[in-house]
Amino acid sequence: MNTQKALTANQQERRQRILDATRESVAKHGYEGTIMRDVAVAAGVSPTTIYNLYNTKDELMFEALRERVSDGLRETERRISKPGFDRLIGQLATSVAQTRAEPAYAEAIVRALNRAQPNEPIIDILYLNTEQAVLTSLKAMQEHGDLRANANMHTLARSLVASFWAGYGLWSKGLLPLKMLEDELTRGYLSALLPVSKGPATQRIEKLLGPLL
Repeated sequence: MNTQKALTANQQERRQRILDATRESVAKHGYEGTIMRDVAVAAGVSPTTIYNLYNTKDELMFEALRERVSDGLRETERRISKPGFDRLIGQLATSVAQTRAEPAYAEAIVRALNRAQPNEPIIDILYLNTEQAVLTSLKAMQEHGDLRANANMHTLARSLVASFWAGYGLWSKGLLPLKMLEDELTRGYLSALLPVSKGPATQRIEKLLGPLL
């Protein structure tokens, strides 16, 4: 979709209907079962319109997913304006809140991610975007003196992202109840941060981690 040109209010409202209908279809029929013509009907637009806006089904679904991820990041930034530890942990709460609001959609996306091949767009959207957001907060923590100066931020960010999606993988396979997902994700983050933390940050992490062990 061409995102360079500003949309009118009507175009934005139409776009939102299409993306909402796409997520509803993925939740109901799965990633592979979503059909662009059915999305068009649900969104109240013609198939020609939807094909003019999105060249392929993957392009449509990735745009719907990208919007949902961006919404989550913006919501966390709205609540926690500065990057750092609070935003890092706060993003977990935002993600789980989105999952509780749309569990079927979240489950379908996690399953699609698990089946994805390297270099597919879903990897960029979910892995690399998540890693970049995590890295921003880790660097802020290091600059603030919460993490050791010699800690490798890129390696740590990858570890946290791996822990995050491992938790979601357990949930999507029915091995972890949704009510325990946030605790699982938080425990993974805190456990990875503790060995490289320093000063008051260490005490804070230990205090938060204790009840989760």
